[in-house]
Amino acid sequence: MKRITIRDIAKLVGVNPSTVSRALKDHPDIGKVTKEKINQVAKELGYFPNYQAIHFRQKKSQLIGFIIPEMGRFFAPDLVRAIEEITKKQGYHLIIFQSNELLEKEIECIHLCQRFGVDGLLVAVSRETQNLEHFNTLIQNEVPIVFVDKVLKTNENATVDINDFKATFTAIQHLAKKNYENIAGIFASENLTITQERRAGFEAALAHYQLPLKNEFCLHINQVEDAKERIIHLLQQEDRPDAIFTMSDELLTIVMQVIYQEKLKVPEDIAVISMSNGYLPYYTNPPVTHIKHSAYSVGQTAANLLVDLIEHPKQVLKRQIELETYLVELDSC
Repeated sequence: MKRITIRDIAKLVGVNPSTVSRALKDHPDIGKVTKEKINQVAKELGYFPNYQAIHFRQKKSQLIGFIIPEMGRFFAPDLVRAIEEITKKQGYHLIIFQSNELLEKEIECIHLCQRFGVDGLLVAVSRETQNLEHFNTLIQNEVPIVFVDKVLKTNENATVDINDFKATFTAIQHLAKKNYENIAGIFASENLTITQERRAGFEAALAHYQLPLKNEFCLHINQVEDAKERIIHLLQQEDRPDAIFTMSDELLTIVMQVIYQEKLKVPEDIAVISMSNGYLPYYTNPPVTHIKHSAYSVGQTAANLLVDLIEHPKQVLKRQIELETYLVELDSC
């Protein structure tokens, strides 16, 4: 069955194709009765616009791509919600791709974005991504890219993230001022720049407050399946930590689960502090002190920056944006 066109509708209604085109766009020059008749016929025939043709004429697709490593339970949903709200408001459609933390898959997503002819791209890089060479074709074709949260910073690329070093330093500083001395850190993959920055902030704070850095107290979790066993081992040591920092909500859930399992009390037996999007800490017992890192703010800022780069590139003065984080003191330390 051939695709229904504007010409087919015009022939059935007995008007010019240009009249059909304007009626479908709700143009004020077309009378109400004619509009209703054209829209009814279009609906009955199952007509839908040929966006490829429209985009070819306009030289714009009105599509924005977003490549994300994985759709986790805590940070990603608010990030996506904010991006979708802004892009929709600005007249764009959002296409989401998941790289599954694989460089090969990330490259595949980029190729798909090229085929769709996206007007701009948002990217949180995978843990396997060590450089940005695979984005060169898009850059050479002047497709704006904004790297979000998980970034590799260069002087050229646009980024929206936080000061991960400072945020983690603040968390450990809070523990140090509360007189905790044996502090453990639970981190994500060592390959991620975000992890490296947070680990650096962790170590710097320990050094600043003359607290010991114990390698056996610093865990890097590459696979969630292994996390529980490793944290159990950590907490069962005779010389166990008196406080734990976790760099994400995902890791916080595992740590709290193990603490409950080991029948330890927070903060009496062990203190806990985490980086967090800000919801989960209120659902634990007790509520967890955290560094608030708003996924919604990150998504909103990144989407606005990308739309500005698409529509007014010469007017964008600040292309690398660091959002503020702040300490929320609750009952876990």
